[in-house]
Amino acid sequence: MEQTHKHKHEYETIYHPSPASKARAMGIEAAEIRRCRTCRQEMTFVFVGNEWFPLFEDQSFEEQGVLLA
Repeated sequence: MEQTHKHKHEYETIYHPSPASKARAMGIEAAEIRRCRTCRQEMTFVFVGNEWFPLFEDQSFEEQGVLLA
């Protein structure tokens, strides 16, 4: 049985990849790889229209509060 630990993810930026030209053409202005200080989970965030969004769906991201660094 998989155990999940409920906590607020406290992401810190660990890497800033440059978006490819195709990604920029879709409106992605920037990207960041962030890691939670507590559980070490990594998440990719993209900057679109003056706002940061997680690139992939994460159930725990939606169910819990998230602190962004």
